[in-house]
Amino acid sequence: MDKNEIHIGDNLDFFKENAVRLHNKVDFIYIDPPYNTQNLFCYNDKKTLDEWIIFMGGRLNYAKKLLNNEGVIFISIDDNSLYELKLLCDKIFEKQNYIGTMITKQSERSNSIHINTTHEYILCYAKNKTFLPKFETLRIKNPADKVMIESLYDIVKKELPEGKEYAKKILRKEIIKYCKLKEITWLKNYHNITDKGEIFFAKDLSVPGIPNRINLPDLNKKLEPLLTRRWSNQFTIMKLHNQNRLYWNNNRPWKIQYLREAKDSAPSILNYYSRMGSNDLKKLGLYGLFDTPKPVELIKYLIRLSVKKKNAVILDFFAGSGSTAQAVYEINKSDKKNHKYILVQLNEIMNFETPCYKTARKLKIMPTVDQAMIFRIKTYLSKNKISDNILINKLVPKQKVLEYA
Repeated sequence: MDKNEIHIGDNLDFFKENAVRLHNKVDFIYIDPPYNTQNLFCYNDKKTLDEWIIFMGGRLNYAKKLLNNEGVIFISIDDNSLYELKLLCDKIFEKQNYIGTMITKQSERSNSIHINTTHEYILCYAKNKTFLPKFETLRIKNPADKVMIESLYDIVKKELPEGKEYAKKILRKEIIKYCKLKEITWLKNYHNITDKGEIFFAKDLSVPGIPNRINLPDLNKKLEPLLTRRWSNQFTIMKLHNQNRLYWNNNRPWKIQYLREAKDSAPSILNYYSRMGSNDLKKLGLYGLFDTPKPVELIKYLIRLSVKKKNAVILDFFAGSGSTAQAVYEINKSDKKNHKYILVQLNEIMNFETPCYKTARKLKIMPTVDQAMIFRIKTYLSKNKISDNILINKLVPKQKVLEYA
């Protein structure tokens, strides 16, 4: 793919039109489909349960065929259809390719008169779990951890002129404070600093096994046997030395692991509130244009978590507010990637009784979900001075067939 793509029309028509072109080509899918809540939104969210299962099943069948062997799909859903969706995905993607269910905290309170439901879910399935890469992200890319990590670097930068040992002392106090405040333990190991102020964790270079002696003639050093463990091999130690990743303390080598490079595996509970998606629109001057836009940071997190290549194909066939497009632009800029997105959105007229319809008319946008989405993307590009020749394709309706069997 050499262009980002937006397809306007029924996503079932998109699949039929692009089944051959995109077969085994997609790396990542995120969708926020209709939840079948029976509530009033700017789009139609009213189907019988059987209709909804047929509707979703047909599309997920096609989606699986587009994913490559390392591909993954994330599906947002709430309690209304969670269990039906899980059973449907177990059948389509096969149960052994189920990765897990994340809980996303949406708000602090709800309007329920019984249970104060403040969360939604994200189901995750692989095309083939065997080939799916490990889920992990840089902590500094996580908005919550980023603030903490950058503040620690600021402290070191401020105190380093007073001497490295003094800066380390202040750093350790701040780390203890954060560990207690945030109830975390991983940070406590990052209490060393280099002469240039890089914060690092001195990682042990011993491994389970019979104690051994290692000679390092190029370093004019000998490592005597440990009591109960053996040293990593000589090749590993010399490789770290050549990479300037070797730290010596009490005549013992340690591997340098920088705080900027610290990684985190995927938690099952994510704090990406609904208001974050609304704030994304507010920053663009488009507040109220969509009911429940998904946070850009949520989609960025899921992409970073599961996509390891530099030029992935990202698909969202319930594109809605266009948050996925913005997520791709932002990742490409900050992470030096070249991902391409494919968005599919029905040319659905907004319900005239909703605030979204009124906001669209106020902004002089045609009050359809697809045109509002395109306006949001173009507004983002304009505000960020990004030039992008997006391919916009109007889908031709195909003959209707049974969507799922």
